Amino acid sequence: MRIDILNLGMNGEGVGKVDGKITLANFVLPGESAEIEIVKDYKNYSLARTTKIFDKSSERVNPPCKYFYTCGGCTLQHMSYSLQLKFKTDLVKNTIKKITGIDCNVENTVLSKHQYNYRNKASFNYQGAHAGFYKTNSHEIVDIDHCDICSQTINDVFRVFNDYIKLNSLETYIKYLVVREIDSQILLGVVTNTHININTLYNILLDNANLKNKKIGIYQIVNTRKDSVVLKGKVYHVAGIKEIEIKNFGLTYFVDLLGFHQTNIDIQNKIYSYVLECIEPNEIVVNGFSGAGLLSAIISSKAKHVYGIEIDKSSHFSAEKLKKDNKIFNLTNILGDFNKEIDKIGLFNTLVLDPSKKGLGKAISKKLTQAKKIIYISCNPIALAKDLNYLKDYFNIEKIVPFDMFPNTTSVETVIILKNKE
Repeated sequence: MRIDILNLGMNGEGVGKVDGKITLANFVLPGESAEIEIVKDYKNYSLARTTKIFDKSSERVNPPCKYFYTCGGCTLQHMSYSLQLKFKTDLVKNTIKKITGIDCNVENTVLSKHQYNYRNKASFNYQGAHAGFYKTNSHEIVDIDHCDICSQTINDVFRVFNDYIKLNSLETYIKYLVVREIDSQILLGVVTNTHININTLYNILLDNANLKNKKIGIYQIVNTRKDSVVLKGKVYHVAGIKEIEIKNFGLTYFVDLLGFHQTNIDIQNKIYSYVLECIEPNEIVVNGFSGAGLLSAIISSKAKHVYGIEIDKSSHFSAEKLKKDNKIFNLTNILGDFNKEIDKIGLFNTLVLDPSKKGLGKAISKKLTQAKKIIYISCNPIALAKDLNYLKDYFNIEKIVPFDMFPNTTSVETVIILKNKE
């Protein structure tokens, strides 16, 4: 059957109607027509597989990745980058309107300097002789030899590692390979189902022509879990460096294999610079969900005092180390649950919030409503809109700016500035 595509769905699929029923078809763009096959038929809508495309849009591009149509890692490579940015702007705007009823202005999505080779961390899946990423909505691995959105160094490590395990017949022991690479420093996490000897891997990596002059560190994580959690288990440092040293925003800090760090440093820096612009001198700022403390430390360069609240112990200790190493005296890092610890803090002016994908949730503290201003960083438009549905009674929306942290995917990072109505 044939369908005319009217617009894009929230997952980047083409939206049209078949016999009056909303139908979502993969890899088609607005203005195009397509031959489709219905694969799932629900009460209010249908899902379809595209078999042929007619009247191709001028916004269509040829995906550079040869695995695009099978791998589930990226879903927007068939769109021009300008259309990707518009899609993300509209996604934020429409999600907020649908959930809150607010028809707000959303700034154009801030573009990423690089649309490919921007990721500084990747986690590759292994099943015997198969290595790569999962197909969409499955645990079936798509075998790949490189990933176009990962840095070239990560791809070099991936290839060397695959040759190594094949040469040493280690395929049955490998579950995942996690690689983080920043500023010519590389950390590998070899996740295995039992302890194995991989000591010779270090020198093989050092001797590779593409990895010369790189600092390399290797960890082995013995993970016997049956679920999809990756970096859990007994951790062994095999060889080389233990952490990556980063100099940014006038700070020196360290990130290890297990710690959180944004995968697109260009967009991370643009978001943090924007947040810093929104801070007034002499403000007292509370940074909720502060992680390893980088943003708190950056804000402390301008604010009178900053309180960083983080529930994860490892991240809290990293934040304390960052504070000590950089001799920051107007920063207090607090270990604990944000919704409990916020009630213990006295007067403050501004809240900077960067929660997980779940957002703030139903347990939003009433203390939030005392803030004069909230700067909310979100990686999930739905969770953001749900939280905004509560906060709208107390705050006006001053500005909403999406940032393209993950080009070629449907993910979008959003910063929203809220001013207290009182």
